[in-house]
Amino acid sequence: MDIQEVKQHLCGPMIPIITNLHDDLSIDAEAIQSNVRYVIDRGFVTGKGVLLAVGAGGDFPMLNVQERKDAAKAIVEASAGNIPVVVGAQDTNPQVCIELAQWADEIGAYGIQMAPGYYYQSSDSDCLNLFKAVHDATQNIAIMIYNTWWENYHMSLDQVETLSQLERCVSVKWSTPDGGMGYSRGVARFAEKLAVVDNQGLPIMNHLLGGTGYITHLATIWPEHDLHVWNLIQQEQYTEAQQLLTRVNWPWLTFRGKMWNRSGAESPVVKAALELCGRPGGASRLPTRSLTDSERAELKTLLLEIGVPGL
Repeated sequence: MDIQEVKQHLCGPMIPIITNLHDDLSIDAEAIQSNVRYVIDRGFVTGKGVLLAVGAGGDFPMLNVQERKDAAKAIVEASAGNIPVVVGAQDTNPQVCIELAQWADEIGAYGIQMAPGYYYQSSDSDCLNLFKAVHDATQNIAIMIYNTWWENYHMSLDQVETLSQLERCVSVKWSTPDGGMGYSRGVARFAEKLAVVDNQGLPIMNHLLGGTGYITHLATIWPEHDLHVWNLIQQEQYTEAQQLLTRVNWPWLTFRGKMWNRSGAESPVVKAALELCGRPGGASRLPTRSLTDSERAELKTLLLEIGVPGL
């Protein structure tokens, strides 16, 4: 794959799309598609953003394989070719990884997100064998390497280099446990050969070193904000961009972290915020839970303070 073409697609704010559920906890495809169309209508298009389907932000650990497929298809259909979709294909079962990767190819997604194996701690050879199996079982799909170091296996820079030799491993969603020199060295080393997506909360550093985008859950709620941040970054107005990130994104992340410590998952805060803004949010599956009334009130105060419209 041509890396310059890849960088033109896997760039800008990358939104982990939540998997909306009905009250009976079944997939709410209509709500999923409504939220996708909302961000597209407000400017998220190819070259200015990416959608991440059924990743951790889409609660994939609480979905069965068919539900992951159904949610991914709903997102790709709603995108209508306006914006690239990357489908989360990580799993503890390599056969499931392959099945999801082939499904992403079949439904017309741009790429997949692939992490090393987990539960059993991965080794370098285990990781390579998994990625090679998925790569060899697909034909067209771009593969974004996902360094999930919190699952007890941190990819060395040499390991990322090895994975990047696979023809369609063209991107890396990058963070490191140190959050400093290791992170920066990784971006600098791979910026020419891979589309490097920031997962460290350092989008400006990522861009300065040649990266192409960053993960943001807030864009689901307020897409115009992260598009404005991205435009400033693209124009190298880094001070102005950082001021916005500090004033808006950081308090949002702090609140999400606090809720994570009470009920570990990524979507409940996003779902509650969507509902406060009059948009589809929905229920949460065990083992996580929805926000309580007092937590929702605290969230509403925060959203008003950072300037989220529609409340």
